[in-house]
Amino acid sequence: MSTQPADRRKGWTPLPRPEWVQRLNEEGSYMDMRGVVPLDEDSLLATAKRNTGLSNFGAEDWYEPFQVLIKSLDTEAALHMAGRLMAREDILMFLEGRLWIEDTYKKHPEIDDEQIIKPLLLTGQGRSGTTGLQHLLSADPKSRVPMTWEALFPYPPPETATFHTDSRILKAVNRFEIYNRVVPEIVSMHDFKGDIATENIHLQGMSFQSPMWFNLLGQVPTYNAYMARRGVHTAYRYEKRILKYLQWKCPGDRWMQKTPVYADHLPEVMEVFPDAQFVWIHRDPVKALSSMVTLAGVTNRARSDRSFIGAVADQFGDIESFLSAEYSSMRLNRAIDWIEAGVLPKKQLCNIHYADFVADPLGTVKKIYDFHSIRVPQSSFDAMQKHIDDRARLRASRTPYTYDVGSAEQISKERAYFKRYQEYFSVPNEV
Repeated sequence: MSTQPADRRKGWTPLPRPEWVQRLNEEGSYMDMRGVVPLDEDSLLATAKRNTGLSNFGAEDWYEPFQVLIKSLDTEAALHMAGRLMAREDILMFLEGRLWIEDTYKKHPEIDDEQIIKPLLLTGQGRSGTTGLQHLLSADPKSRVPMTWEALFPYPPPETATFHTDSRILKAVNRFEIYNRVVPEIVSMHDFKGDIATENIHLQGMSFQSPMWFNLLGQVPTYNAYMARRGVHTAYRYEKRILKYLQWKCPGDRWMQKTPVYADHLPEVMEVFPDAQFVWIHRDPVKALSSMVTLAGVTNRARSDRSFIGAVADQFGDIESFLSAEYSSMRLNRAIDWIEAGVLPKKQLCNIHYADFVADPLGTVKKIYDFHSIRVPQSSFDAMQKHIDDRARLRASRTPYTYDVGSAEQISKERAYFKRYQEYFSVPNEV
């Protein structure tokens, strides 16, 4: 009998689409979609330049990844009409955001003197609680968190006085929540909203070197393979450039950022953020994996009728590497090797467990802050407690998120892959 677990993607079944989405896609299938909604270089660049009145994109390291990405989206992603419209709008937002940022740097070169000191970086396996922890920490007024609205519309630079009332917030809410309108079932799984914290991979979209994010626009295997060869050093450098820009007129006590992908790129992250304070949240990897496959299926459904390509992962950090026990365990084991080699010093890594976070979220935050010697006033904990209470009321009003964790045989086979990870971090089984 084969020891390879059955591919969870093969058993995933999508829900019916909303009628308006189904009709839009059907009508689009009768059209020349590539002509009606172009994803070619000339059209995208010309539109971004026209919309902004700008033409300087800065250093050239974004250009080739951009070219590979849009070709992969155009020819491989099998985008339906709604997906194609969304992809074009996303690419334009990244192009226009980059133009505005580079123009502001040109006019104000002093922005580059800004310092990013001891950022708090959250990571963990996908669907292990990273988003919930990020949102709780973002409720601390002392945290400076990249918000979705400023990632979508970074110009003009955000300012402290208007940070919570900026007109771009409502604009981003209406734009970004299209996910919730196209695939309503996602509401119970993940927050796609314009007025909450976002991941660093969203910021890296403006360097066009963000495989994890761009696989949410459409499945792009050629782009993934290209990025595996190219590497991501300049992506993290551009992320830092954006953080300097965002904090220029709106600083905080510390940056707090998150993404599961940090664990895939520890050497690059430590090169750019050598004093980073890491937090790794650990959850039963089998349960996290099954949840990740469900979420990936739904997000892909927002863009294409083809739920999964099923391709072998080309690098750690693209979405395929999160969807099988074999490749997920390889990612986690490689991060352990880096920790043991001192790439990420253990004194800069606070490990917490999902079960502890769920049982005592505020106590978990206190553990993190104590580990990293972060001092905050009581008002910070009061604000985070209010967030906990608000989230509890919101969950009570939503349909519970459920998914199939698989048969006992499948769980057993997958768990064998994760043995080293679970033993190294003392991660308990949930199923």
